[in-house]
Amino acid sequence: MKLEKREITLNEADSLQDTLYIAKSLLSAYTEHLAEVDRKETAELLVRHIKETAEELVFIAAIQKKQSNKNM
Repeated sequence: MKLEKREITLNEADSLQDTLYIAKSLLSAYTEHLAEVDRKETAELLVRHIKETAEELVFIAAIQKKQSNKNM
């Protein structure tokens, strides 16, 4: 039996969706552990990462919206 090679391509929409999923997962992990930290510095770092990740999430969502409006 001969195996066929398939070319797998990743388009921009797939990349954006994957990035959005990762950002949501990161945001969830950061917020879940925020209440568990003891050091003030660690909490401040987590809050900074939450803010940065949330901003990236909004940016990615805006790009996806523009992309979907183009395809209509």
